Amino acid sequence: MRRIITFVTVLGFISTAGLGLAATKMGSKETAWVSGKVAAIEDGILSLREPNGQIFRVAAKSDKLRGVHVGEEVAVKDVNGWAASINRTGKGTAKSHTSLTHRRG
Repeated sequence: MRRIITFVTVLGFISTAGLGLAATKMGSKETAWVSGKVAAIEDGILSLREPNGQIFRVAAKSDKLRGVHVGEEVAVKDVNGWAASINRTGKGTAKSHTSLTHRRG
């Protein structure tokens, strides 16, 4: 009886691990818009202070960070932990994403 239980447990683990690999290969993308004030930019990491006071960090390539300064209000499109786009939302901007404060979670 123990052998059957052990076999079923191992078989279940292997099939579950296989499903996880299949999902990774399919390229699932988690996307979220996060807005807030730029708190810091260090080593390619953009830190935003959200309206609720929490700090949100996202990696960004240098071309995305060009022209972004600490203290600015921005909205960041986060795709799997990387900034796909950064838009200014403060005064004088043509497009505002201030209502987009959704986070995945």
